[in-house]
Amino acid sequence: MYRDGALALRAVGNRRESLLKSLANVASGAGIFCDFDGCLAPIVEVPEDARAVRGTGTVLARLAQRFAVVAVISGRPVSFLSRRIRAKGVRLVGLYGIEQRVGGRLVVDPEAEGARAAIEEAVRRLTGELRFIRGVVVEHKGLAATVHFRRAADPEEAQARAEPIVDQVARSAGFDLMHGRKVLEIRPRAGGDKGDALRHIVRETGVRAALVAGDDVGDLASFAAVSGLSPAVRVAVGSDESPPELLHRADVVVGSPAEFVELLSRLADETGP
Repeated sequence: MYRDGALALRAVGNRRESLLKSLANVASGAGIFCDFDGCLAPIVEVPEDARAVRGTGTVLARLAQRFAVVAVISGRPVSFLSRRIRAKGVRLVGLYGIEQRVGGRLVVDPEAEGARAAIEEAVRRLTGELRFIRGVVVEHKGLAATVHFRRAADPEEAQARAEPIVDQVARSAGFDLMHGRKVLEIRPRAGGDKGDALRHIVRETGVRAALVAGDDVGDLASFAAVSGLSPAVRVAVGSDESPPELLHRADVVVGSPAEFVELLSRLADETGP
């Protein structure tokens, strides 16, 4: 649970029932957008160990029957998400929009696809150059790479030592460098960010209202992307690692992925049996 400003944040959360009701009233023209790690699934030390909160698939499938679109927008590859999210009608958006699964079809950004060889070389360099920093893990995501520091004895020190190396590798490949919760990620610029992915879905589906949820700095772009929709409900899944700006911009703050899935369940209940 987060500590700083908890009472004030909980006061913001008192509005949640009225916000959920207003969103449920326009469900057929609204979208649900959320992250995976830290939002539907607790953060874990080993990336492959991440699992969604029990009952998540059922709740998302219920929402997909009632809302115009339900999408999980994540930094994970679609191949990973599809093994963790088994819910009919849910759109899976991986690598910040580089990959999407719509129905049974995988769509990959063609410009990013052209960077696959460069990602392979970047992973090779990172693995070699970071091997001397104990506890650092390089995750190959296919069309992106993430450097994890959570398993290091001192994650902050490990990240400080590694960041100049990761930055140099990103620059030499012409990739973007992204910061997250005890991670650094490099990826092709073609994919944009989570906000770009969300705006694309909004344009495609014509939704006029939305709930968007996240837990990290990368989700600020998603929060911004729903400006102009009404109602637009921004949910922060808080923790001791939460970016203050994300909590400040949220309409509703919950304390864990389990609380967020429970909130989604109540929203599904609001829209009918």
